[in-house]
Amino acid sequence: MTVTIKQEEALKKYIIPLSKEEFNLLEQNILKDGCLDPLRVWVNQKGEHVLVDGHNRLNICEKHGIDFEIKQMSFESLEDAKIWMANNQLGRRNLTPDQVSYYRGLKYESLKKNNKGYAQVKSAGQNEPWTYEVLAEEFKVSASTIKRDAKFAKALDKIGQTNAALKYDILSGATKVKKADIMLFADIDDYKKLNFKNEADLYNKANRLRNKMLTEIEGQLKQTEIDRIERAKEELQATDPMFNTKDARINRIKGQILSAMNKAIQHNDAKAFQELEGLIKKLHTVLFDD
Repeated sequence: MTVTIKQEEALKKYIIPLSKEEFNLLEQNILKDGCLDPLRVWVNQKGEHVLVDGHNRLNICEKHGIDFEIKQMSFESLEDAKIWMANNQLGRRNLTPDQVSYYRGLKYESLKKNNKGYAQVKSAGQNEPWTYEVLAEEFKVSASTIKRDAKFAKALDKIGQTNAALKYDILSGATKVKKADIMLFADIDDYKKLNFKNEADLYNKANRLRNKMLTEIEGQLKQTEIDRIERAKEELQATDPMFNTKDARINRIKGQILSAMNKAIQHNDAKAFQELEGLIKKLHTVLFDD
């Protein structure tokens, strides 16, 4: 029975294309010895045979009409298939640091979707560790590294949606772009407007975005300082009459005069009479000397 193998778009990003030299070498080996390793497929809920490993081998075999074997894999969902593919790629020995970071980020996102942000509960009553904590322990890196990996993977995929070749050139090392520049695009929602053309275009847009972000931060800092000064003025006006308006100071002194007068009359308080004299002089100053 002939099996139709489907290459799922959502899974293709888990495969880093071979360089031209690597692909040619693989093609020569398959032409010489046949396809020695079986292709791995997942039979999904629709009964489709979805390819999860062997994309380059499949393309070569179909191109030259070469027979191949398949091995079925069992996954409960597409996210489980993604996690397996990320693990499979991370098991390779020849990954670059950026490729390792990318696949850790992809694995993090798939695990987070599967477990709603958490790993599975270890035991009854025990708090669930966050997914990034589980992966940090697995890969012996910090939790912040896993979070940066996720941001890196997210940004690279957005770049890939407008320029797939540029994404894979970055991952293969053919194009040298700073990781920090790439991560700037992780939170851009309307990535289609970016429309990356090439490495220079990405660099220029990253530079403009960084400058824009710095301007916004400076504006926020300035506004924070303005707000702090205004709050300080309000506090001073509430406690010190010299910062109040003339009418406010007059009303404040009037209240103090009435209070001192009542105290002096009701309690026959000499000190209150002295305070009253001082308040009347103060009122005179405000009324006629300001």
